[in-house]
Amino acid sequence: MTQKISNLQLVFFVANFIVSATLISLPQIIVQVMEQNGWLIPIVLFPIILLMTFLVFGKKSRIETLKNLFDMKNRKNVEKLFILFYIPFVLMIFIHDLRALVDFVAAVLLPNTPLDLLMALSVLVVLYIAMAGIEVIARINAIHFCMLAIIIFSLPIMLLTEWQIENLQPVPSLETVISTAKTIMITLSWVGEFLLFLLIIANVNPVKEARKAVITGTALGLGLLAILLFLEITVLGPRIVKDSTYPNYILIQQIHLTDFLDRLDLVIVAVWVPTLIAKLSFLLYVFNYCLSYFYKSDTNKFLLPISVILGFLSIVLFKNSMEHLHFSFYSLGMLALLFELALIVLFFFVKKSTQKQGNERAAEGES
Repeated sequence: MTQKISNLQLVFFVANFIVSATLISLPQIIVQVMEQNGWLIPIVLFPIILLMTFLVFGKKSRIETLKNLFDMKNRKNVEKLFILFYIPFVLMIFIHDLRALVDFVAAVLLPNTPLDLLMALSVLVVLYIAMAGIEVIARINAIHFCMLAIIIFSLPIMLLTEWQIENLQPVPSLETVISTAKTIMITLSWVGEFLLFLLIIANVNPVKEARKAVITGTALGLGLLAILLFLEITVLGPRIVKDSTYPNYILIQQIHLTDFLDRLDLVIVAVWVPTLIAKLSFLLYVFNYCLSYFYKSDTNKFLLPISVILGFLSIVLFKNSMEHLHFSFYSLGMLALLFELALIVLFFFVKKSTQKQGNERAAEGES
């Protein structure tokens, strides 16, 4: 029986993909290029994502045909080609985000714990959730992301006394157009990870509302990212954000509600970590789904060796956290953007093929 997720759960999934991993190092990249105007990037980026979403899903009257995508009983060559491009993209994001999580925990929470042990524990948790299926992953993601969203929305109030509006000066000018274009290209590759949901779009019920859910999730995720960027610049200043490895962690350390309640950073981190684990679980589930598509068998027998290998690769491919950050800054954006453009083009052909097949079946039924 095919597992289904609701459109509300899809909203939280898309928003989580935009926020959970990007808040680690993306703000630093944005502020390095845009300086004090970095908080405007999510606002400028939303119309571009909106246009991309309409391009991918097409007319609303034809969205219903998406429920027939990637059927293991009726596989098409164009779908196989799409999945072949899909697999390395998923692997790259999974390895990158898993190493980002482990490096953060090792640097902030457990500095004396070996990376290998942290990696093994993280992989076991991700594996346990991924084996439960997309429905369980969606529920876990919805619970923890809602808590994270509430915290982020409340940050402007909790940090109100720390605002320094002068950090936003000078205001944007025509000279910032070039830097804005560069930053959009970098940020688009991170935000474009919402394309990872194209493979399981047929699991959304009802599928005709999937486009609206993706747009809503994108708006929510970009809104939360804009709040974090605005607070980082106004509270910390562009210089600190550029020079800090984890600027958002430094930001929440500035919260002082009372004289004795000033260590909310651990509480907030405890809410954020499960959202990133939910994302990693989804990525592992989708990779297993890709393999199952070729083997015509929905099974979890590949998950254990795959998760162990990927965890090992995340340690071997990056000698240290600085090398991982270097990959995030210079290589990930271009590679991800190339994969995303290829996936958009291939998905267009997959959708056309499915629609054509559906029309032929309807014609045969009428005859």
